[in-house]
Amino acid sequence: MANLNLHDCVFDAKVLVFDKDGTLIDFHTIWGARMVSAAESMVSACEGDDDLRDQLFRTVGYSLERNQTFGSGPLAVAPITELETIVATVLYQTGISWDEAVTLSVEHLTKRMVAPPAADEIRPRANLVSLLRTFRNAEIRLAIATTDNRLAAENCLEVLGIESLIEQLLCGDDQTGPRKPDPAVLLDIAESFGVPIYKVIMVGDTVSDLKMAKAAGAMAVAVTGGAGSSAELEQQADVVIDSLEEISVI
Repeated sequence: MANLNLHDCVFDAKVLVFDKDGTLIDFHTIWGARMVSAAESMVSACEGDDDLRDQLFRTVGYSLERNQTFGSGPLAVAPITELETIVATVLYQTGISWDEAVTLSVEHLTKRMVAPPAADEIRPRANLVSLLRTFRNAEIRLAIATTDNRLAAENCLEVLGIESLIEQLLCGDDQTGPRKPDPAVLLDIAESFGVPIYKVIMVGDTVSDLKMAKAAGAMAVAVTGGAGSSAELEQQADVVIDSLEEISVI
C-alpha cells in the first residue's frame, strides 16, 4: 500500500477523512450568501432594524463587511439544528415569543440552509475527481465528516462527481453524525475500516476539525482558505497546507 506525502513528510496513512465545506468546496460561496439572505428575510419578516441584523451576524459568527465566516463560530461548525436554535434565541431576545421565534428561524434560515446546493454554489477547491481517484487507486480509504445535512451533502457529492469515490459520508443530521470537536465520529470511522486511529488523517478548515482529530489520536491537517484563519489553524494542526493537491501518493 502506498504512503502519503505532505510537505516532504511521509505518512503511513490508511484513511483520509475530509470535512466538506471549506475543505473540498469553497465555504464562502454557499454559506455566507445563504446567511445574508436568511438574515435579510428574517429582519424584514419581523420588521426589525439594522441592530437586529447586526446581532444575528455577530451571534452566528459572520462579518458582512468582510464577507467572512469566523472559523470557530456556529455558522462554520454547528449542525443546522443548533444554528436554528441560536438564531431563534436572538429573535426571542427582541421580545418575540419563543414559538414565533422558532417558526421564523425555520422558515427563513433552516429552509435556506438545508436546501440542496445549486451547481453555481459549489466551487471545488481542487480537481477532486482526479485527486480522490488517485487516493483510491493507492488503496487509501476515503470518508467525509460534515455537519451539513445528509440530503444537501449527498447532492453536493453528486454535483462534484465524487459520490462513488467516498466510502463513508457522515452528516450532521445523522443520529451519530459529527458533533465536532467530539472525536467519536473519527473513532467510528477507524473501527469500521479496521485501521488504528493513528493511521487516520483528518483534513479540515476549522479548529473544530483539528481538535476532533487530536482528541481521537488522528493526524490533524489544516487547509487554509476556508472558514478558519491561518493563525488559528497553525496553533492546532500537525501540518498546514494551502491546497488539497499538496497531498500526494508515493
